[in-house]
Amino acid sequence: MISEKELQELVDFHTKEGSVLSLYLSVDPTQHTKDEYRLALKSMLKGVANEATAKDLAEVEKYFDFQYDWQGKGVVIFSCLEEDFWRAYPLAVPIENHVFVADSPYIKPLTDVLDEYERYGVILVDREGARLFLFNQGELEETDGTLGEEVKRTKRGGGSAAGRRGGLTARASRHEEEIAQRNLKEAAELAVRFCGGGRCSHIILGGTDETLTQFQGMLPKDLQEQVVGSIPLDMAASEMEVLDRSLEVIQEVEREREEELVEQLITAATSRGGHGALGLDDTLAAVQEGRAHILVVAEGYVATGYGCQNCGHIAAHEMQECPFCSGEMAPIEDAVNTIVRKAIESGMEVEVVKGSAALEKAGSIGAILRY
Repeated sequence: MISEKELQELVDFHTKEGSVLSLYLSVDPTQHTKDEYRLALKSMLKGVANEATAKDLAEVEKYFDFQYDWQGKGVVIFSCLEEDFWRAYPLAVPIENHVFVADSPYIKPLTDVLDEYERYGVILVDREGARLFLFNQGELEETDGTLGEEVKRTKRGGGSAAGRRGGLTARASRHEEEIAQRNLKEAAELAVRFCGGGRCSHIILGGTDETLTQFQGMLPKDLQEQVVGSIPLDMAASEMEVLDRSLEVIQEVEREREEELVEQLITAATSRGGHGALGLDDTLAAVQEGRAHILVVAEGYVATGYGCQNCGHIAAHEMQECPFCSGEMAPIEDAVNTIVRKAIESGMEVEVVKGSAALEKAGSIGAILRY
């Protein structure tokens, strides 16, 4: 699991003399075998053998031969042994294969993962209790639960004493409902402690429709607004089943949110007086001038650019001299990764969008502006 502090450390790291080898390797056991992933790794490392140092390449192979346990779905490695910099992050969520050599860590695919799989809560509820799960980056971070008083089901029947039994049954039914309501209230109070204070970006409920309707109505308004969906799971579901089913909901919610964000961006950029930028040129300018509020990038978008060797200014098109300090401009293999770094350094939000034809048509990158 990668923390904000660790991400910031990657953003801040630069090497002046050496190079940083950045490797993203998918190791999802449901897709391919370990041997197939080892072959993919060797091919990727061979492709950058003329750029990366022999020490970094050897250390990566050593890690997979002797240290990695092959338990997750992805691995991210950053290596610059010349400056004693080595970071390896096994991930519980899938990633795409990438290998990159530059003077700083290639972090854009990593920000994709952190954006997609942020912390969320799952609450399984029935009339007797609740189980609560906190997931972050596809890993179970914390669990809790409550088990209230047993709700006994009273048998209903006929017969010569039907009237008397009917009265008893009605009273018993009311008593059952009172117990169930107390149990649900205790579960709601636990949910406030577990998910409150902004701990969960989203909440997913599990159980029957009737019980979930009652339970959700007992939550405070701020938690009700965080509920993004429900799944038909009972209290006995395994942690892996809870994770898999909840991720399906989270991914669908994320796609819907991204579509709304892209629509907002395009409207802001194309309307008269709107606060939006589209395309690499305008977006680079907005981020570097500090006008960008949210940087929006299509997943997998890569573009070359030019960077000033003196002040760090980035341009989308070739130029020999920096327009701001007259420093020398040199090619940048991935200007998008560089501008993502600058955005994070400046405290801007970065949103990576998957499969948006509208965003790709508009230039694959843009920014919602502050002004």
